[in-house]
Amino acid sequence: MSSAATPLRVLHLASFAGNIGDLANHAGARDLFARTLDFEFSFVELEIREFYWRRRSFDDDFVRYANGFDLLLIGGGNYFELWVQDSPTGTSIAIDTKRLAALQIPVIFYSLGVDIGQGYTDQTAGRFRAFMGTVLASDTMYTCVRNDGSSLAMEEVLGADVSRRVRTMPDGGFFATGTGKRVEPHPSRPSSRLVGINLAGDMLERRFGGAVSAHDFLAGFAGACTQLLEARDDLNLEFVPHIWRDVTVIAELLAMIPDRFLRSRIGVAPLRPVASGLPEFLGRYGTCDLVLGMRFHANVCPIGMSVPTLGLLCYPQVAHLYRELGLQDRLVDVRIDDFSAILVDRVLVDLDSLGNIRDRYHTAMSRVHHQAEATLVDLNSWLHGHFD
Repeated sequence: MSSAATPLRVLHLASFAGNIGDLANHAGARDLFARTLDFEFSFVELEIREFYWRRRSFDDDFVRYANGFDLLLIGGGNYFELWVQDSPTGTSIAIDTKRLAALQIPVIFYSLGVDIGQGYTDQTAGRFRAFMGTVLASDTMYTCVRNDGSSLAMEEVLGADVSRRVRTMPDGGFFATGTGKRVEPHPSRPSSRLVGINLAGDMLERRFGGAVSAHDFLAGFAGACTQLLEARDDLNLEFVPHIWRDVTVIAELLAMIPDRFLRSRIGVAPLRPVASGLPEFLGRYGTCDLVLGMRFHANVCPIGMSVPTLGLLCYPQVAHLYRELGLQDRLVDVRIDDFSAILVDRVLVDLDSLGNIRDRYHTAMSRVHHQAEATLVDLNSWLHGHFD
């Protein structure tokens, strides 16, 4: 329901191509907006990677363009990442104070990740502190961060007083389930169990740099897959890439698995990281009995459907996500020497207790829905203050 005679024209700055998890995030968020806010939105999408690629910048032209809309929505996404040394804010949202003040329309920084997993410096922290001070002092700017440990990261960098002033809004991927399209398992056998697997192919030097190298991980994971397929004749595996770099590590891994399993019991889901590919992507996760997820959205999307998961821990945000959900026992640290043996044991136990895990996830998702509802009620009130 809209309280305005016509939809609000919204400039939506985020990632819309190349990462299917981002599209799940936006689909779920927009579904929530339509169901819970008193305002109808008409979106014009602006790809944030245009700024990363230096084809656009947060300059006067951007400000003029944004001011032609009713509302600027930035996010969701991992855009409060604090390693960006050449940014006036210390983050990917590199808009300086002068141009921030020149925005004449309301601005929503929506469900953003405050990411300190790649480190930060006194300089980036100071710039982010000044930026957030400006944003929080403005009546025309609304900020919420996502439920991936961002509140704790913000508290570490900016202090508890600032962190308490920023609401948490769960990632939209939790709510994207309604757009899923059921896909038959590979191969289609009614009695089979299907384990979906996502392996991240980016930031490998960040994910693996200690006792276990990226190559060590792939070798250990290939061994774990082989052991699982040998242990259970009814088990099938399907790898689900989110970006093109995931495909490269999947290909490297498959070369380490015996051919007899590759021919009959392992599949690779198609990668179409555009809006038309989203229903099949979500449907594949929804069909799985268990998902082993390395990427953030490889955990968020299945959890949103109450599909049991094991988070493959090699980046802090995944650990923070599970802790915020009260599911920290659902993690397997793949940066330790004996992770493959631990993973095999966990998967075999889980496959015999899926019902109990689904019940826990359903309870966790009830809390996620309540958290989202509280933030959206607050956002709705803020919108009324600007558009009534």
